[in-house]
Amino acid sequence: MIVDLHAHCFPDQLAPRALSILAERAGTEPYFNGTVSGLKTVMDEAGIDRAVLQPIATKPGQTVGVNRWAISVQEERIISFGTIHPETQGWQDELKGLVGAGIKGIKFHPNYQDFMVDDPKLFPLYEAIFTAGLMVLFHSGVDLWYPDTNQCHPRQLKKVLTLFPGATIIAAHMGGFRCWEAVEENLLGTDLYFDTAYSFGELGVERMEKLIRAQGVEKILFGTDSPWSSPQAEIANLKTLKLTAEEQQMILGGNARRLLNI
Repeated sequence: MIVDLHAHCFPDQLAPRALSILAERAGTEPYFNGTVSGLKTVMDEAGIDRAVLQPIATKPGQTVGVNRWAISVQEERIISFGTIHPETQGWQDELKGLVGAGIKGIKFHPNYQDFMVDDPKLFPLYEAIFTAGLMVLFHSGVDLWYPDTNQCHPRQLKKVLTLFPGATIIAAHMGGFRCWEAVEENLLGTDLYFDTAYSFGELGVERMEKLIRAQGVEKILFGTDSPWSSPQAEIANLKTLKLTAEEQQMILGGNARRLLNI
């Protein structure tokens, strides 16, 4: 089974405008139309069995609506994390609702949601999420929309790890996009998962192998960042690495299946 732990979709009526804005600002082009049906088509083409959506409420008032949509699109092949903007009033009730709906994790994007990952104001929210048995996925490192800011630097993320031992935390983009030296200095060997989303082109084969080996194959999760990369290309890239067949399968799906209990 192949599990893409890091994918993005939008409601059908919003997808064209959302992708147009994101693509223009980031200087990249999407590989499909950003809808759930479009995602399932590229999953079929690439042989992906499950995809995990990573929604983002960029404003507090979006939290409830985005979560209701995320819950509504879940099915056997489509799993979704939830989102909580840190400024959301009554986030405690929203978290309870997500747990009740079977959501297994929360996606945070510090750049889009305008907070520092190690800001103490976030700690009660983190504590509640982890106490509820949910995992967290952070966008980590630089974002193409905000190339001059970094609100989830590996040094900051290390602090969060220290404060919440035993929590299941995933650092997207191999621990910190375009912060590779800081990843090596601060995060390797920690109790942290990395996802591979949008990282092969930046790291190259040799450095990708180095990070995987140093962090441990059991802590690496396959992600495409769809629609911003080709799922087929991402799978092909992974298969160029010096990994055994068993290690490939752990990254492509085994580790995610364990975390998601599927």
